[in-house]
Amino acid sequence: MKAEIKNLVMQMNEKGVGYKKIASELNISIGSVRNVLKEKDESETCRLCGKKLNFVAGKKQKVYCNDSCRYQYWNSLKKGGKSSEHEQSE
Repeated sequence: MKAEIKNLVMQMNEKGVGYKKIASELNISIGSVRNVLKEKDESETCRLCGKKLNFVAGKKQKVYCNDSCRYQYWNSLKKGGKSSEHEQSE
Protein backbone atom coordinates (compact mmCIF):
# COMPACT_ATOMS: atom_id res chain seq x y z
CA MET A 1 0.00 0.00 0.00
CA LYS A 2 1.26 3.47 -0.83
CA ALA A 3 2.45 5.76 1.92
CA GLU A 4 -0.04 8.43 0.79
CA ILE A 5 -2.99 6.14 1.46
CA LYS A 6 -1.57 5.07 4.83
CA ASN A 7 -1.23 8.72 5.83
CA LEU A 8 -4.80 9.46 4.75
CA VAL A 9 -6.08 6.49 6.77
CA MET A 10 -4.24 7.71 9.88
CA GLN A 11 -5.43 11.31 9.42
CA MET A 12 -9.05 10.27 8.95
CA ASN A 13 -8.88 7.98 12.00
CA GLU A 14 -7.47 10.79 14.15
CA LYS A 15 -10.44 12.94 13.11
CA GLY A 16 -12.77 10.21 14.40
CA VAL A 17 -13.89 8.72 11.09
CA GLY A 18 -14.86 5.04 11.36
CA TYR A 19 -13.19 2.11 9.61
CA LYS A 20 -16.08 1.51 7.17
CA LYS A 21 -16.25 5.13 6.10
CA ILE A 22 -12.46 5.32 5.63
CA ALA A 23 -12.51 2.13 3.56
CA SER A 24 -15.35 3.31 1.32
CA GLU A 25 -13.92 6.79 0.76
CA LEU A 26 -10.43 5.52 -0.08
CA ASN A 27 -11.77 2.49 -1.99
CA ILE A 28 -9.80 -0.04 0.09
CA SER A 29 -10.91 -2.95 2.27
CA ILE A 30 -11.79 -2.62 5.95
CA GLY A 31 -9.04 -5.15 6.67
CA SER A 32 -6.48 -2.85 5.05
CA VAL A 33 -7.65 0.03 7.24
CA ARG A 34 -7.41 -2.18 10.33
CA ASN A 35 -3.89 -3.35 9.38
CA VAL A 36 -2.62 0.20 8.80
CA LEU A 37 -3.94 1.38 12.16
CA LYS A 38 -2.67 -1.72 13.98
CA GLU A 39 0.77 -1.21 12.45
CA LYS A 40 0.71 2.40 13.64
CA ASP A 41 -0.21 1.40 17.20
CA GLU A 42 2.42 -1.34 17.40
CA SER A 43 5.18 0.86 16.06
CA GLU A 44 4.73 3.35 18.91
CA THR A 45 5.20 0.92 21.81
CA CYS A 46 7.91 -1.45 23.07
CA ARG A 47 7.34 -5.04 21.92
CA LEU A 48 8.05 -6.43 25.37
CA CYS A 49 6.71 -4.05 28.00
CA GLY A 50 4.36 -1.84 25.95
CA LYS A 51 6.05 1.39 27.03
CA LYS A 52 5.62 4.35 24.67
CA LEU A 53 8.68 4.93 22.47
CA ASN A 54 10.25 8.27 21.59
CA PHE A 55 11.43 8.63 18.02
CA VAL A 56 14.19 10.87 16.68
CA ALA A 57 13.69 12.25 13.18
CA GLY A 58 16.16 10.82 10.69
CA LYS A 59 17.01 7.80 12.87
CA LYS A 60 15.88 4.20 12.59
CA GLN A 61 12.63 3.60 14.47
CA LYS A 62 13.03 1.74 17.74
CA VAL A 63 11.20 -1.48 18.51
CA TYR A 64 12.19 -1.82 22.18
CA CYS A 65 12.42 0.85 24.88
CA ASN A 66 15.89 -0.27 26.04
CA ASP A 67 18.51 -3.01 25.69
CA SER A 68 17.12 -4.96 28.64
CA CYS A 69 13.72 -5.39 26.94
CA ARG A 70 15.42 -6.30 23.67
CA TYR A 71 17.56 -9.00 25.33
CA GLN A 72 14.64 -10.43 27.32
CA TYR A 73 12.45 -10.63 24.23
CA TRP A 74 15.02 -12.39 22.06
CA ASN A 75 16.24 -14.71 24.85
CA SER A 76 12.67 -15.86 25.48
CA LEU A 77 12.33 -16.71 21.79
CA LYS A 78 15.68 -18.57 21.76
CA LYS A 79 14.63 -20.75 24.70
CA GLY A 80 11.49 -21.79 22.84
CA GLY A 81 9.21 -19.97 25.20
CA LYS A 82 6.64 -17.42 24.27
CA SER A 83 7.45 -13.77 24.59
CA SER A 84 5.48 -11.75 27.09
CA GLU A 85 3.94 -9.93 24.10
CA HIS A 86 2.21 -13.18 23.15
CA GLU A 87 1.36 -14.01 26.74
CA GLN A 88 -0.32 -10.64 27.26
CA SER A 89 -2.57 -11.08 24.23
CA GLU A 90 -3.75 -14.56 25.28
